[in-house]
Amino acid sequence: MPNKPRRSSDIPKAAVEALRNGNLIEAIKVVRQDRNIGLKEAKKEVEAYLVSQPALKKKMDKVLARAQQRFIRWLVGFFVLAAGGAYLVMRGLG
Repeated sequence: MPNKPRRSSDIPKAAVEALRNGNLIEAIKVVRQDRNIGLKEAKKEVEAYLVSQPALKKKMDKVLARAQQRFIRWLVGFFVLAAGGAYLVMRGLG
């Protein structure tokens, strides 16, 4: 049946798989390419799908929280090393 009406919560299987793997950006990219729509529209469609799938949304929220925690740890580590390096440089000059 051509032009079958699509429910707003239907997204391509590849996008669903990307979400199951915790890759929100890839899911949005797949929807953009599949539907030939803009970033904003694709993001809305992926978010609508996640709202319709509470278990998957919960998993994605956990994945994103872990990613934020890893980034913060990396950032703190970087600043500690940068401060240590700056201290050693200043001690060497003094």
